[in-house]
Amino acid sequence: MKKILFLYVEYGSGHKSIAEYTAKYIAEHNQVEIKILDMTEYSNFIGKIGHKLYNWVLIHRKERIFSLAYEIMDHKLTTALNSTISKRSYDNPKLRKIISDFNPDITISTHFFCSNIISYYNKLGLINSKIFTIITDYRSHELWTKNAKNEDGYIVANEIVKEELIKRKISSKKIFPFGLPLNITALAKLDEEKTIYERYNLTNKKPVYLFFGGSSSGSMYYFNYFKALCKLNLPINIIFICGKNAKLKEKSTEYVIENNLKNVKVLGYSTDVLNIMKISNLVITKPGGATLTECLEMKVPMLLVPGVGGQEKYNARFISKRKYGLKVRGTYSFKKTLKKLNNNPEIIENMHSKLNKLDNNKAVEKINNLINKI
Repeated sequence: MKKILFLYVEYGSGHKSIAEYTAKYIAEHNQVEIKILDMTEYSNFIGKIGHKLYNWVLIHRKERIFSLAYEIMDHKLTTALNSTISKRSYDNPKLRKIISDFNPDITISTHFFCSNIISYYNKLGLINSKIFTIITDYRSHELWTKNAKNEDGYIVANEIVKEELIKRKISSKKIFPFGLPLNITALAKLDEEKTIYERYNLTNKKPVYLFFGGSSSGSMYYFNYFKALCKLNLPINIIFICGKNAKLKEKSTEYVIENNLKNVKVLGYSTDVLNIMKISNLVITKPGGATLTECLEMKVPMLLVPGVGGQEKYNARFISKRKYGLKVRGTYSFKKTLKKLNNNPEIIENMHSKLNKLDNNKAVEKINNLINKI
């Protein structure tokens, strides 16, 4: 039986969800043995420091620092120690044993650290695994491609990213512009709109604005955006999803109660996101790759609030250039843009029209077909 290893590190939720969606589909459609590993659970001292620094950037909104580091690291010289850093961060006897005991035929990685580790274990002779890396954003970067000669393929969001990789001297035969994987099991089981409205005690007489404000990092950054949206008193329904950020959920719920906001629903972690998207007229979110992919598939226009910079800056640029959404830089432009959208509903209609021209995402099916050819 073919063995497939899925590896990710939890720098944000996108790497994990993309790995899980792909693994789930392949498991359901093949007689294979699958293992999913989060390498952050096996971090060494350097890896733990790196993860804490990343969370510190999220919590304290050090967007400029992150963006500067992102740009500096997008060069061959500054990524010369990429493989060494990966080993120092994650290689240890416990991880070696787990992976060598499983002995994967194929590894599908959603982070460059994971691809580097498998490449290293291949060189040591511990395993002999094919390596396919899913680039989880809408732009390439030297950190993803530094190890290209030791990898068997890159799965990317679109032809644009493919062309970027080709410019980085990667063979076009190694690049598969399949799109980013989605939870197509959930997509196939979406409820009727009437059922979704009833579940959240909403009427379809008002537009629904879905706001992703949650973060497991504990950042309260998006609470100010949430308050700004509420204070505009627009004729809309608002669903504010706080994810695993319990502090944000508590504070937002208190704000809703104190101000008697009947048109606002505050949710914690939700497995019903795609159903909510189905009834949403606009999604407000930071530009993470996985979330944007879901919005594109569900054909929902986007209003993009600042993320952590770096790759998210380029994700936002991709969406805004193609007029699938708008981006804002702060609460002032956020409020100004929302007022403009309210007074000019044709703007959202035009974005929706452009989104409707997109093909449906079949990334997991294409990845499955690719794996079966190996």
